Amino acid sequence: MRFLPLALLLLVFSPLRAEPARTWERWDGCTFLADRYYDGDSFQVKYGKRPQVIRLYGADAPETDAGYGARVDEQAAYFGVTPAEVLRGGEEAKEFTAKFLSKPFRVFTRRKIAPGASRTERFYAMVERDGVALDAALVQAGWARATTEAADYPDASAASARLQQLRALEQKAAQERRGLWAKSKRADRQPSLAERLIPRILKPDAPAAARKVNLNTAGFADLQALPGVGPKTAEQIIRARPLADLTALDALPGFGPKKVEALREMVTF
Repeated sequence: MRFLPLALLLLVFSPLRAEPARTWERWDGCTFLADRYYDGDSFQVKYGKRPQVIRLYGADAPETDAGYGARVDEQAAYFGVTPAEVLRGGEEAKEFTAKFLSKPFRVFTRRKIAPGASRTERFYAMVERDGVALDAALVQAGWARATTEAADYPDASAASARLQQLRALEQKAAQERRGLWAKSKRADRQPSLAERLIPRILKPDAPAAARKVNLNTAGFADLQALPGVGPKTAEQIIRARPLADLTALDALPGFGPKKVEALREMVTF
């Protein structure tokens, strides 16, 4: 699955400054500095002459330290797992992040201070490598949940779209039991939209409304549940609204006759 490049979401950048910045900074060519305290969503990076500690926007990875008992218990309740499974999941997230950061990467930050138990100053930031965002990769793999600590994008609509994307990825990871979700005992995750779109011939008593998605009103997550529709395509559909009929999809990048035909019995307008 492709992710929207962070560079498309951040419209304004500024040079690196010694004092907290009000505009976005872009740090190219960063490298990962492993230390004993890093985890899946908080770690040291080297940019310039001195290390910086960053905390990811968008993703909250499981804890690795049993000393944070209240946090571990809260995460255990959220994922529907035991505290011990949270800690093991935290180690998996830690390894996932280290592997992701094994090559030079890019950081976007406004130097907003991220609170925490450590006395070390750390900044909220977003990380991207080869066009893929680390927060989205963690959430998609099931090693983090989408967080409500949203980045203060210059473009408010981009911030909303980003949060919707992360929530959709989390829902899909939970449904497909990826990462820590594989151990989950939660029973309140809704069945995937793909399951609700089983043709009536297989479920004779299913109402038509349960089988079709309105392309003009559906949310980001429901659009992505359609076959062949990922985050980028879902955003294209939203931007192209209102859509009159299936032929309107032909004008969108990535849509061809076969993909349009596959959606015929699954969508409405």
